Amino acid sequence: MGTLKNAIQSLLGWDRESNYNRIINANSVVFSSFGKDITASDIVKTAVHRVAEEVSKCNLKSVTEAQNPRRIIVADDDINAVFAGRVNPLCGLKDFLYKVAYITLLNRNCFIYWAYNEVQIEGRDTVRRVTRGFYPIETASIKLYYADGEMRAELTGKNGIVLDLPYSDLIHIRLGYGANQYLGGDANGRADFRAMLGNLQTLSVIKESIPKALESSLSLKGILSMKTVADADKRTITREEFEKHLFDSKYGIVATDYESEFQPINISATDIPSNTLSFIRDEILSFFGVSLPIYLGKYTDDEYTAFYQTAVEGLLLQIAEAFKITLFTPRQLAYGRTIKYYDKIVQSLSFARRQEIAEMTKDDALLSRDERRELLGFDPDGEPTRVSLNYIDVSIANQYQLTSLSQGKKPTATPNDSNKEDKE
Repeated sequence: MGTLKNAIQSLLGWDRESNYNRIINANSVVFSSFGKDITASDIVKTAVHRVAEEVSKCNLKSVTEAQNPRRIIVADDDINAVFAGRVNPLCGLKDFLYKVAYITLLNRNCFIYWAYNEVQIEGRDTVRRVTRGFYPIETASIKLYYADGEMRAELTGKNGIVLDLPYSDLIHIRLGYGANQYLGGDANGRADFRAMLGNLQTLSVIKESIPKALESSLSLKGILSMKTVADADKRTITREEFEKHLFDSKYGIVATDYESEFQPINISATDIPSNTLSFIRDEILSFFGVSLPIYLGKYTDDEYTAFYQTAVEGLLLQIAEAFKITLFTPRQLAYGRTIKYYDKIVQSLSFARRQEIAEMTKDDALLSRDERRELLGFDPDGEPTRVSLNYIDVSIANQYQLTSLSQGKKPTATPNDSNKEDKE
């Protein structure tokens, strides 16, 4: 047990000093030559932060979806107990979801270790799994293989420790699944950042060129030369002396001799077209589904709706689906067990629009009470769906009106009741 615990801690990175950090600094600017780490870019950091922050505002629930009538029952189980408290010793649900979104966006894959205890069911030969926590894994390489008809996952930590377990026990979130049979991302199961790295390199060069061009335009204003013939050693100036003159001159004038003629030199900084910078920035942001208004934090309801549907909603569905197919057995799934996310803080429609839909559908039970609460982003409360009695089935509406006309007033009986009386 100790060896397994050490292996898991190694995979989670707990065997070294580290911070479980969910804060992305969006204020640092990259000026040096760009490398291969896209997270060194302030634009990438901010774009990832925008998506991960919205995902972290949601709430996960273990529920049962009952049919006929449709209603959603929040389960009183160990999974919800974990979601309500510490998901693992390092974080609660908000930080956990942020971390999961962060890893998924940058790696196109996120593996979550499901920690559980197996408890014997009284009077049976079977066991049930009691959830202890969920742990995002970010420091391991993974190998998927088949053994004895079962798909397994081999996780290798940076220090060489290997943990082997059934793939069905791993919560695997895939983004951009398609090119690889098993993993998200490109054909190799990785995030393909080649085009983005090219844009980041170009942007880095542009950023470096601006202060250099400005310095150049302010440094050299002209050349002052002598009219008389000077000694050869006085006319000869080394490169080091020239640079000393250049950088020590307060007026931006280089003196190559002692007197007299001044020749001005006009050096102007090259202006970089703003549309070029905007194009490169938008190319980087579009990879994460983030528009400029979202990036700047100044957006309208329509702009936020587009961002939610493009970048956030699909990732939330992936997370909920990955949890569902791992945590529940086929039999439990058949009985309606599932994981749902509730996003009362983050929604694709404005609250006014969602409230309008809920108001429109409350009288005729087009949506159940639980469905209306879900539309508004709230958890089910277990209360029954109530409807008004001032409505009638459309199939008997005409007969109801004819009965009303024949009686000269509101009918004392429904059309069905009248038919029964006539037959009697």
